[in-house]
Amino acid sequence: MAFRLAQGGARVWIIDKKSQPARGTTSISFAWVNANEKTPRDYFELNYTGLKEHFRLLEELSGRRSWLKLGGNLEWAEDEAAQDKLCYKVNRLHSWGYTVQWREAAWLNEFMEPHVVFPSPDTSVAFFSEEVWVDAPQLTNALIDLARKHGAQLGLGVAVESIETKGGRVAALRLSNGERLPIDAVVNAAGAEADHVAALLGLPLPLKLSKGLLIRLAMKEEAPLGRIVHSPLINLRPAGSRHLLVHHRSVDEKLENDSRETAGSLCQELLERARQVVPALNAASVEDILVGDRPVPKDGRSCVGAVSAVPGYYEAVTHSGVTLGLLIGRLLAQEILTGEVEALISPFRPDRFARR
Repeated sequence: MAFRLAQGGARVWIIDKKSQPARGTTSISFAWVNANEKTPRDYFELNYTGLKEHFRLLEELSGRRSWLKLGGNLEWAEDEAAQDKLCYKVNRLHSWGYTVQWREAAWLNEFMEPHVVFPSPDTSVAFFSEEVWVDAPQLTNALIDLARKHGAQLGLGVAVESIETKGGRVAALRLSNGERLPIDAVVNAAGAEADHVAALLGLPLPLKLSKGLLIRLAMKEEAPLGRIVHSPLINLRPAGSRHLLVHHRSVDEKLENDSRETAGSLCQELLERARQVVPALNAASVEDILVGDRPVPKDGRSCVGAVSAVPGYYEAVTHSGVTLGLLIGRLLAQEILTGEVEALISPFRPDRFARR
């Protein structure tokens, strides 16, 4: 968003209380870019357009895509009931224009993923070829660099302590280092702390935070996986030439309030599950444990745009931030600079929540 605003001629400050960019939720994201499980239809369309936005930026940057990792995503089911559910999803996505094909496990072992253990050679596996994963910190830093080339200023290690208003609209930011920044608009993109920023203006922003646990595995040789894999036991994706990232929702559900201590006891479970699906990981070791809070508006839908109660104040808070970030950034910049609200984000406006 800062890049698009600066590109459009606005004077932009990027404020982050972390000492380095992408140190919050961005750094612990599985970063799977998709519209795979997104319903209803308007939310699917938002996410599918978000997926395509990554390729739009790729074309704009003349193919420089070190942050964008192609290869698609594989998914299969564990039993007949789960297979019926997967078939239903595949049929729905196909009818909505999403690219998905069925592949037999034996074919995948021969041509794509020789190290993955499927239930049987004739297991039907859904292949979502358009889906990608992103090196989210790398993308974040690339966008900040682009923004700064267009004149944006970066303030790291400082927090917003208050938002001043004048005549009912935003007028200035007061920062923890004592600086005062006069502004015409402010965008709350603070992730898991977005409700705290909204509270500076006396506005409630209902969030439900979802805890997530990922582990990064390190190997001495090339990673034995070429793409995203969603199996009944574990989700995996490459994370560089000799690393894999591992996650599963059922393990997230076991996290307790003291999440870092609980995570330590759950890492072994994740590792054992991963080794069942990819036995070549027997020699892998846990290099990093990543625990964080995912910011999700209370109704589960993105919260994007102007808050009418305070002119000049905007929100960009969502689950699937890596999928949607580029798109939301472009559309919200357009709204701020021109007042034009794209129909695609009309169902996701902040004013659906009671703000006073």
